[in-house]
Amino acid sequence: MGKTIYNSFKNQFTYAAGIETWCKDFYYNVSGNKLQYTFCSDFAIADWRGEDAVKETFKRVIKSWGDDYKAFTEVVLAINLLSWVNDQLIQQGITDREKWVDFYSELYYDARDEFYKKYGNNDEATEYFFNMTD
Repeated sequence: MGKTIYNSFKNQFTYAAGIETWCKDFYYNVSGNKLQYTFCSDFAIADWRGEDAVKETFKRVIKSWGDDYKAFTEVVLAINLLSWVNDQLIQQGITDREKWVDFYSELYYDARDEFYKKYGNNDEATEYFFNMTD
């Protein structure tokens, strides 16, 4: 993430667009896979408004996309990537993002557990999840 990733944001939408780009580029570079959905920006828009907004976004996203294991996988990935994004922001000296690393880390484990509750008996879904998140 370049130096301008955080400081150049004028509002929550430019912030979300920058976060989305970083997440997609980072994930592709480490995995060779492309993200298909915009969950990173959905959560970034919400985190501009606070933890409760992120939790509400998580609930709405799972309600809307939870029956699609590929989309659900990307929800979990997005949450994990947002923990990484915030760690990168901290490394740039933006210390007010420290709580977000912990917040997204906890939410990641909750989301992962929800995935396994829903799809733990579905070999195709769990294999896809493992391949995308490993």
